[in-house]
Amino acid sequence: MLRLVGIVALFVLAACDPTSVKVGPSPSPVLAQGNWNQNLTLTGDLPGQITSIVPDLGAQQTFCSGAKARSGDTWSDSFYANVDSSGNEWQMNIVIENFRGPGTYLEKDVKISLQSADNSKAWLNQDADAAQGLVADKVTFTLARNQQSGTVDAFLTNATSGKRGAEHITGSWNCRG
Repeated sequence: MLRLVGIVALFVLAACDPTSVKVGPSPSPVLAQGNWNQNLTLTGDLPGQITSIVPDLGAQQTFCSGAKARSGDTWSDSFYANVDSSGNEWQMNIVIENFRGPGTYLEKDVKISLQSADNSKAWLNQDADAAQGLVADKVTFTLARNQQSGTVDAFLTNATSGKRGAEHITGSWNCRG
Protein backbone atom coordinates (compact mmCIF):
# COMPACT_ATOMS: atom_id res chain seq x y z
CA MET A 1 0.00 0.00 0.00
CA LEU A 2 2.80 2.42 0.88
CA ARG A 3 4.45 1.66 -2.42
CA LEU A 4 1.24 2.59 -4.29
CA VAL A 5 0.95 5.91 -2.37
CA GLY A 6 4.58 6.71 -3.24
CA ILE A 7 4.00 6.01 -6.96
CA VAL A 8 0.87 8.22 -6.99
CA ALA A 9 2.80 11.00 -5.24
CA LEU A 10 5.54 10.84 -7.90
CA PHE A 11 2.96 11.18 -10.70
CA VAL A 12 1.33 14.15 -8.95
CA LEU A 13 4.68 15.89 -8.45
CA ALA A 14 5.71 15.26 -12.05
CA ALA A 15 2.42 16.74 -13.30
CA CYS A 16 2.89 19.87 -11.19
CA ASP A 17 5.88 21.44 -12.91
CA PRO A 18 6.57 24.60 -10.84
CA THR A 19 8.30 26.27 -13.80
CA SER A 20 5.03 26.36 -15.74
CA VAL A 21 3.15 28.45 -13.18
CA LYS A 22 2.14 31.80 -14.63
CA VAL A 23 2.28 34.71 -12.19
CA GLY A 24 0.39 37.88 -13.06
CA PRO A 25 1.52 41.36 -12.07
CA SER A 26 0.72 42.30 -8.52
CA PRO A 27 -1.89 45.02 -8.17
CA SER A 28 -0.89 48.55 -7.26
CA PRO A 29 -1.39 49.25 -3.57
CA VAL A 30 -4.43 51.23 -2.56
CA LEU A 31 -3.22 54.40 -0.88
CA ALA A 32 -5.76 54.92 1.86
CA GLN A 33 -4.29 58.32 2.70
CA GLY A 34 -5.34 59.48 -0.79
CA ASN A 35 -8.90 59.46 0.53
CA TRP A 36 -8.26 62.01 3.27
CA ASN A 37 -10.78 64.57 2.06
CA GLN A 38 -10.06 68.11 3.17
CA ASN A 39 -12.07 71.31 2.96
CA LEU A 40 -9.48 73.94 3.82
CA THR A 41 -9.46 77.50 2.50
CA LEU A 42 -6.20 79.46 2.47
CA THR A 43 -6.12 83.25 2.24
CA GLY A 44 -3.17 85.62 2.46
CA ASP A 45 0.29 85.05 0.96
CA LEU A 46 -0.76 81.68 -0.50
CA PRO A 47 -4.43 81.75 -1.50
CA GLY A 48 -6.08 78.51 -2.49
CA GLN A 49 -8.08 75.47 -1.48
CA ILE A 50 -7.05 72.05 -0.17
CA THR A 51 -9.64 69.37 -0.98
CA SER A 52 -7.52 66.20 -0.83
CA ILE A 53 -3.97 65.07 -0.24
CA VAL A 54 -1.41 63.67 -2.67
CA PRO A 55 -0.20 60.04 -2.39
CA ASP A 56 3.06 59.20 -0.62
CA LEU A 57 6.16 59.31 -2.78
CA GLY A 58 9.67 58.54 -1.53
CA ALA A 59 10.51 60.64 1.52
CA GLN A 60 7.24 62.54 1.13
CA GLN A 61 5.14 60.56 3.62
CA THR A 62 1.73 61.25 5.14
CA PHE A 63 1.16 60.51 8.83
CA CYS A 64 -1.64 60.90 11.37
CA SER A 65 -1.69 59.77 15.00
CA GLY A 66 -5.45 59.49 14.80
CA ALA A 67 -7.16 57.33 17.38
CA LYS A 68 -3.82 55.80 18.52
CA ALA A 69 -2.82 58.86 20.58
CA ARG A 70 -3.53 58.80 24.30
CA SER A 71 -3.70 61.61 26.84
CA GLY A 72 -0.21 63.00 27.46
CA ASP A 73 1.09 61.74 24.07
CA THR A 74 1.94 63.88 21.07
CA TRP A 75 -0.84 63.91 18.46
CA SER A 76 0.14 64.90 14.93
CA ASP A 77 -1.07 65.06 11.36
CA SER A 78 1.26 65.68 8.42
CA PHE A 79 0.20 65.58 4.78
CA TYR A 80 1.05 66.95 1.34
CA ALA A 81 -1.52 68.67 -0.87
CA ASN A 82 -1.95 70.90 -3.89
CA VAL A 83 -3.16 74.36 -2.91
CA ASP A 84 -3.46 76.19 -6.21
CA SER A 85 -3.39 75.51 -9.94
CA SER A 86 0.46 75.60 -10.07
CA GLY A 87 0.67 71.89 -9.27
CA ASN A 88 3.19 72.61 -6.51
CA GLU A 89 2.86 70.42 -3.45
CA TRP A 90 2.74 71.88 0.04
CA GLN A 91 3.19 70.15 3.39
CA MET A 92 0.85 70.90 6.26
CA ASN A 93 1.81 69.84 9.81
CA ILE A 94 -0.35 69.95 12.91
CA VAL A 95 1.17 68.97 16.28
CA ILE A 96 -0.39 68.85 19.74
CA GLU A 97 2.46 68.11 22.15
CA ASN A 98 0.36 67.61 25.29
CA PHE A 99 -2.64 65.79 23.87
CA ARG A 100 -5.68 65.75 26.18
CA GLY A 101 -8.13 63.88 23.94
CA PRO A 102 -10.86 65.18 21.63
CA GLY A 103 -11.83 68.82 22.04
CA THR A 104 -10.66 72.34 21.26
CA TYR A 105 -7.02 73.40 21.34
CA LEU A 106 -5.84 77.01 21.16
CA GLU A 107 -2.61 78.64 19.99
CA LYS A 108 -0.68 77.74 23.15
CA ASP A 109 -1.53 74.03 22.68
CA VAL A 110 -1.12 73.40 18.96
CA LYS A 111 1.59 74.13 16.37
CA ILE A 112 0.61 74.43 12.73
CA SER A 113 2.92 74.92 9.78
CA LEU A 114 2.52 75.12 6.02
CA GLN A 115 5.61 74.88 3.83
CA SER A 116 6.67 74.32 0.26
CA ALA A 117 8.17 70.93 -0.59
CA ASP A 118 11.62 72.54 -1.00
CA ASN A 119 11.22 74.54 2.27
CA SER A 120 11.77 77.85 0.46
CA LYS A 121 8.44 79.22 1.75
CA ALA A 122 6.86 78.54 5.13
CA TRP A 123 4.22 79.85 7.54
CA LEU A 124 3.73 78.84 11.18
CA ASN A 125 1.87 80.02 14.23
CA GLN A 126 4.12 82.03 16.52
CA ASP A 127 4.02 82.18 20.31
CA ALA A 128 3.55 85.44 22.17
CA ASP A 129 6.68 87.52 22.81
CA ALA A 130 5.93 89.89 25.69
CA ALA A 131 9.36 91.55 25.39
CA GLN A 132 8.47 92.68 21.87
CA GLY A 133 4.81 93.30 22.66
CA LEU A 134 3.66 90.52 20.31
CA VAL A 135 0.61 88.39 20.96
CA ALA A 136 0.47 84.80 19.71
CA ASP A 137 -1.03 84.03 16.31
CA LYS A 138 -4.68 83.11 16.91
CA VAL A 139 -5.40 79.41 16.42
CA THR A 140 -8.52 77.38 17.19
CA PHE A 141 -8.15 73.68 16.35
CA THR A 142 -10.88 71.16 17.11
CA LEU A 143 -10.46 67.43 17.21
CA ALA A 144 -13.61 65.29 16.91
CA ARG A 145 -14.31 62.26 19.10
CA ASN A 146 -12.78 59.91 16.49
CA GLN A 147 -9.50 61.92 16.66
CA GLN A 148 -9.37 61.76 12.84
CA SER A 149 -11.36 64.84 11.85
CA GLY A 150 -12.20 68.34 13.00
CA THR A 151 -11.90 72.01 12.12
CA VAL A 152 -9.17 74.62 12.06
CA ASP A 153 -9.08 78.43 12.09
CA ALA A 154 -5.44 79.48 12.19
CA PHE A 155 -3.47 82.64 11.45
CA LEU A 156 0.16 81.91 10.56
CA THR A 157 3.29 84.05 10.42
CA ASN A 158 5.42 84.19 7.27
CA ALA A 159 8.72 82.53 8.30
CA THR A 160 10.74 84.64 5.84
CA SER A 161 9.32 88.12 6.36
CA GLY A 162 8.11 87.68 9.94
CA LYS A 163 4.75 89.18 8.98
CA ARG A 164 2.19 88.00 11.52
CA GLY A 165 -1.14 86.71 10.21
CA ALA A 166 0.23 86.50 6.66
CA GLU A 167 -1.63 83.23 6.04
CA HIS A 168 -5.10 82.22 7.27
CA ILE A 169 -6.31 78.59 7.13
CA THR A 170 -9.94 77.74 7.83
CA GLY A 171 -12.17 74.73 7.31
CA SER A 172 -12.42 71.04 8.06
CA TRP A 173 -9.74 68.36 7.89
CA ASN A 174 -9.68 64.55 7.92
CA CYS A 175 -7.02 61.90 8.42
CA ARG A 176 -6.64 58.19 9.11
CA GLY A 177 -4.42 56.83 11.81
